[in-house]
Amino acid sequence: MKKAILEDAPKRIPRIKPVARVTAPDERYDANIDHILRSAAAVFAEKSFGLASIRDIAACARISFPRIYYYLRNKEEILYLISRRAFEQLVALAESRMSESDDPEERLRLFIRSHLEYHMSNLAEMKVLVREADSLTGRYAADITRLKREYSRICRRLLEGYAAHRNKSLDREQARILTSLLFGAMNWFYTWYEPARDYEQRSRIMDECFRMIAGTLSMR
Repeated sequence: MKKAILEDAPKRIPRIKPVARVTAPDERYDANIDHILRSAAAVFAEKSFGLASIRDIAACARISFPRIYYYLRNKEEILYLISRRAFEQLVALAESRMSESDDPEERLRLFIRSHLEYHMSNLAEMKVLVREADSLTGRYAADITRLKREYSRICRRLLEGYAAHRNKSLDREQARILTSLLFGAMNWFYTWYEPARDYEQRSRIMDECFRMIAGTLSMR
């Protein structure tokens, strides 16, 4: 019976506002969820999903323990919503940035910049997204896998477009491998990035990441 409830859980998940803003009274429900999710991301990033508890999240959010369950079902639903919101915001930011140019090289550069900018501004969420990907189960896992594939597809098409712009060609496996390598470089960013040391170097970091993958494509 419990398994059936979990499998149906995503159907009843409340809508998450992708952008924080001043909310009207009838939007407080979403605002409270947003606050809980941000607090949970910080806790998961520090302790890991497996070791963190709902009480830890409540303490970080400075709300009562029972109040968590008023808004959200359980710890796995919280992880799912953190992951879903991160992918939705990554896609929205990338699409917004890429709309600024039709040039294949510039579009790839803008995609890399948007990904790393989001990462720098949401270190806890990105750490959770990368490190806890295998902690979800059932429909939660399936939905996040779908979002991940959609986001990866955007990157792959950009790499293929840039290669064609340089009169190069990528077969399906080459495009998949290069996409995975690029995300590997960008997603493990949190393991070495220190805001106090590296924030002033953010533009250089983004440029070096672009040159790394662009150089690989140019040498083919």
